[in-house]
Amino acid sequence: MIKLKSLSYWMSSFDPSSKLKQNMILDGIIIQKLKEVAGITTMKEGLEVKRMEEHFNIEAESHDEFFIDKLGLSEFYDEIELQINNTNKKSNILVLGCGSGLEIERIKFKTNVTAIDIAEEMIKKLKEKRLHDEVILKTQCGSFLDIDFGNQNYDLVLSCYAMHHFNEEQKIKLYKKIFNSLTTDGVFLNGDSMAKDHEEESSRFEEAQKIYDEQNLPFASLHIDVHFCIEHELEVLMTSGFDEIIIEREWTKTKLYRAIKR
Repeated sequence: MIKLKSLSYWMSSFDPSSKLKQNMILDGIIIQKLKEVAGITTMKEGLEVKRMEEHFNIEAESHDEFFIDKLGLSEFYDEIELQINNTNKKSNILVLGCGSGLEIERIKFKTNVTAIDIAEEMIKKLKEKRLHDEVILKTQCGSFLDIDFGNQNYDLVLSCYAMHHFNEEQKIKLYKKIFNSLTTDGVFLNGDSMAKDHEEESSRFEEAQKIYDEQNLPFASLHIDVHFCIEHELEVLMTSGFDEIIIEREWTKTKLYRAIKR
C-alpha cells in the first residue's frame, strides 16, 4: 500500500521573501551545490571524484554551516523532527549516514540512538555536540553496506540524504537489512533526493558505471550521486519487504517517506 500524504510543488511562482525560496533551495539548488562540494559539476567533465570516506572527512568541518546556512535546510530538518515525533515507537533508533548529527539534534526525548557513518571526522563532530540529556548515543564508523544491524533491534531507522550512492542490488540488500532490523510496526524514515523519471535515473547510472569501470572500483566507493526516481525507489522498498509506504512530504526533487514493517 502506497499513500501520498502531502504533495508540495512549490515551483508555480517565485517570491524571494517567501518560504518558497527555501523550498526551491531545498529541492533544486541542493543538487548542484552538493556536486560542487564533491569537486565536480557533472560526471562527464572528468574532474576528480573522491573516495566516499575522504569526501565526507573533508566536508565534516563545514558540514553544518553548508547544510543549514548555505542550503537552507532548516525546514527539512524541522519536518524530520515532526515525523520523528509522530512515530509511535522510538525507544531504539538507528541513524544511517548520521554525518554530524543534524537529525540526531532533533531527537528530544529519552531514547537509545545508534549512529553509523563512513567518515570518522563526521562522527567526531557528532560527539562534540550537546544532545538532549536523555539521548544515549552509540556510534560506529563504517559502511552500512557492510555492518550487521541485527534482527528486530530498532523501532525507527532514520536516514537523511544518504541513500543516493547505491545501485539497485546494493539498495535491496541494504533495505532488507533495515527491514529485518525493525521491530513489528517499526518505521524506516528516509528523506533523499530523487531523479525526476526513469530516463534521468538511467543516464546518471550509466555515467557513474563508466567511472567505476574505468577506475576498477566497486559501486558506491566514490562520492557520486545516483538518484533513483520515486517509482523505482518504491519498487525496491516493496521488494525488500515493505508493503506500507507513505510519502509524507514531497518537493520537486526531494522526497520524505515512511516505510512501515507489518
